[in-house]
Amino acid sequence: MSHSYASGKIAADMTSNVTAASTGRILAVRLHNMTNDPGMKDMLSFLIARDTMHQNQLLAALEDLCGAQAFPIPNSFPQEQEKEEFSYAFLGFQADGSAPVAGRWSQGRSMDGKGEFNSTAMTSALGQKPALGAAREELARRTNRCDPLQAIMPWLAQL
Repeated sequence: MSHSYASGKIAADMTSNVTAASTGRILAVRLHNMTNDPGMKDMLSFLIARDTMHQNQLLAALEDLCGAQAFPIPNSFPQEQEKEEFSYAFLGFQADGSAPVAGRWSQGRSMDGKGEFNSTAMTSALGQKPALGAAREELARRTNRCDPLQAIMPWLAQL
């Protein structure tokens, strides 16, 4: 990936850039494993090493600039306005109703230090069944499923 994100939220941008560096490293490792060319392996080994540095550099910068206080992003929304019973709840949707598998992501202190993770088996829906309207006629008659633009052209012409 040859770009950086700039949303105006430094923690979100750093996190996105770590993901970009991770994706680049994944692709370079896959290519490295697919080739027998020594020159290609050498170049890919360099790129893999650089992505190691980029990931660590970005995570260190995120820790230095924001620390755990950066999360959740954005951190400017008052937490008391969230549905706080779900802020640190790992919701398990196992078909048999069993409890979710326990792990660091579902038990213990939250990463932001503001709560405790807990696991909840979800055995029923939290909301009501939606009342959906009928599909628009021009979309329901669509015959060419490979060209969604063709299906909405009559609708776009009315705008």
